[in-house]
Amino acid sequence: MPTIRPWDAAPLRRAYARLDSAGLAQEWLRHNPAYRRDHAATMTTGTIDAEAWRAFARRWGLRFPCRP
Repeated sequence: MPTIRPWDAAPLRRAYARLDSAGLAQEWLRHNPAYRRDHAATMTTGTIDAEAWRAFARRWGLRFPCRP
């Protein structure tokens, strides 16, 4: 995605126009520094710790309606 200056409202609207509400929420969350730090910390546990991921999801209000 191209870099968009905060004062360019029209390009920002065009960039996010294709997203539904869940996609828009994910895009903004992905740019949140605290979320990124928390995600990185959860990833570095070394093993797949289901409880750590459940706690991560609860902290950020994430829901995964489909199971793999």
